[in-house]
Amino acid sequence: MQQELKLPYFQTESFGAVDGPGIRFVVFCQGCIYRCLFCHNPESWDLRKKVNKFSVDEIIEKYERNKTFYKTGGITISGGDPVLYIDFLISLAAKCNEKGIHLAIDTSGVNFGIEDNDKYKELCKYKPLWIVDIKHINPAKHQRLTGVKEQREVELIKFLDKNKQKFWIRQVLVPGYTDDPKDLETLGKFLKKLKGLENFQILPYHRLGISKYDTLGYRYPLAGVQEPSAKDIEKAAESINKGYSK
Repeated sequence: MQQELKLPYFQTESFGAVDGPGIRFVVFCQGCIYRCLFCHNPESWDLRKKVNKFSVDEIIEKYERNKTFYKTGGITISGGDPVLYIDFLISLAAKCNEKGIHLAIDTSGVNFGIEDNDKYKELCKYKPLWIVDIKHINPAKHQRLTGVKEQREVELIKFLDKNKQKFWIRQVLVPGYTDDPKDLETLGKFLKKLKGLENFQILPYHRLGISKYDTLGYRYPLAGVQEPSAKDIEKAAESINKGYSK
C-alpha cells in the first residue's frame, strides 16, 4: 500500500490577504535550499527539522471550515519552498481541481532543473496560479544574494510561460543589492516577453525577521541595510518600466 503523502509545515494563516487573489488559507511548508540574505523566515530552512505535517485531505478540511470567507480566494502553499514536495502539490492540485478550489503556489523554483520536469508538467495540467519570487536577474548577484549560482526561478518562469501557465512575479527591493537601475531595466525587458504574466509586484525589504535570527543563533547578514523608502520604490518602478517599454 502506497504511503500517504504529507507536507511538513511550520505555520498556517487562516485569512491571508497577500498570497494570491482574495482571502486565502495559507500553508507555509518547511524546507528551502536557497539562503537568501533577506529571508525573514530562517526557521523554514532546515529540511530535517521535525515539524507538523498535513495530508491533502487535512488541508482541504482546514479550508472548508472557513470556505464562506474564501469565495474569491482559495488555498496558497508557500514556504520555505513548496516545490520541494512536488508530488504532494500534484496530489493537492488534483483535489483542488476536483472541488473547484483555487490553488496558488508561492515558490522560487529552488529545485527546477534538478527535479524531473515531467512532474512540473503534470502539476501544470491543473493550472494553479504560480507566484514566483525573482531573487535577482543578474546571475552573479543572484549567487551573492541566495548562495546558489543557478537562477532556477528565472528558468521556471520561462518554463511556465512556454506551458501556458498564469503567474505573478515578485521582486524584493533590497538597497545596495537589488536596486541597481541597469539590473531593473533588464528585469523590465524580461517581463515584457512573458505572455502568462498577470501581476508584478515590488516588495520592499523589511527587517522583521531579525529577532528570528537571534533566536536561532544565526548572524543576520543585512544588519546595516535599511528598509527602502517610498522614493526608492518609485525609482525602482521607473527603471523597470523603462526596460519594459523598450
